[in-house]
Amino acid sequence: MPDTSYQEMINVKKQFFKTDGIQCFHAVQSFVKGEITPEQAHEIGMKLAEELWGDKFQVVVTTHLNTDNLHNHFVLNSVSFLDGKKFCNTKKDYAIMRKTSDRLCEEYGLNVLSQEEKYNKYATSSLYKELMKDSIDYAIENAKDYNEFIKILQDLGYVITDKNGTLSIRRDPYKRNTRIERQFGNKYSKENIYKRILEIQPIFPYSSNPMVLITRTYENYNKQRERHYKNKGSIAYLIYQYEKLFGISTERALKSNITKMTPELIAEIKKMDEYSNQARFLTKYNIKTEQELLDFEKSAYERINPLKSKRENLWKKYKRAKTDEEKQVIENEIVELSKQITPITEEIKHCNNIKQRVDKIKQYQLHEQIKQEKVQFDKEQEKNRKDKNKAR
Repeated sequence: MPDTSYQEMINVKKQFFKTDGIQCFHAVQSFVKGEITPEQAHEIGMKLAEELWGDKFQVVVTTHLNTDNLHNHFVLNSVSFLDGKKFCNTKKDYAIMRKTSDRLCEEYGLNVLSQEEKYNKYATSSLYKELMKDSIDYAIENAKDYNEFIKILQDLGYVITDKNGTLSIRRDPYKRNTRIERQFGNKYSKENIYKRILEIQPIFPYSSNPMVLITRTYENYNKQRERHYKNKGSIAYLIYQYEKLFGISTERALKSNITKMTPELIAEIKKMDEYSNQARFLTKYNIKTEQELLDFEKSAYERINPLKSKRENLWKKYKRAKTDEEKQVIENEIVELSKQITPITEEIKHCNNIKQRVDKIKQYQLHEQIKQEKVQFDKEQEKNRKDKNKAR
């Protein structure tokens, strides 16, 4: 019901102990000006929602009349009321939605987008933007300078437009350029990309061969995993059991098509790399309990804050420098300081990510405990019922 839709969605999330992460998904269905009535638009929207999600997910459908083009908004609960599974927003889901919408519109005698128009429309979709952002971050983290940053993006299949102090990129078959600072914020301005490249300085030299990245990541993960796995009272053991239970496999990327580095493959490697680094972090500092994790995080902030203040002052000094020689000296100081800051930043990130994963595991354990208690209660009730029947 519209008036209670928010609380109804929240209740489903609480029922399956999945209140974190992405809360909802949003989609829009637009119609050509003047070719449809509001009632027809809403009818089509309801049919689309029922056909795509009605048997598993709660959906709110609204028809907006406030623009020249009538359009429907869909807000989809990320957690299924049927089995508690999360909705996975993939290219396949987008294609099915597009195909279903086109078919319904054609049944009503309405216009649909041409194939080329679909490509340009998809270029603004959230998945495309997410993959693009991952690619940019990957290029920044693996480039030793700005020129190599551009080369890495080109290796990933992006077309780069760099002029008038702005950077725009796109990837075939999409035709529309995306100005990355406008899309992703000030952190992605040319100046700040240059600063981030200088501050990060990659640990490993860039390689366009995906197997180099996958092998390094996978081997590191398994090596650290085996060293920490035997300690059954540790956070690491808890996490690994959780991964095993839900079939989270870091081998997935090995099964991917590795003939060419792609944004999709980067997303898989990024996930594997995160697990690998977390395992290495827990092993390196022998962190076994949540309190030890919290204590480490506190000490990390105490170490990093003065270093960041010092680096910020160097950047201010860099802006005031009048010669290239002065700037180069300051850049070298920034690089050396960043070598101290970067590993601490990564450690703080690991602390946050591990805490989130542990919280999720605790929610799952509580859910399982409640289920087992209910099963036991039902058994006792059934036994009592049978005993009463025998007594009669």
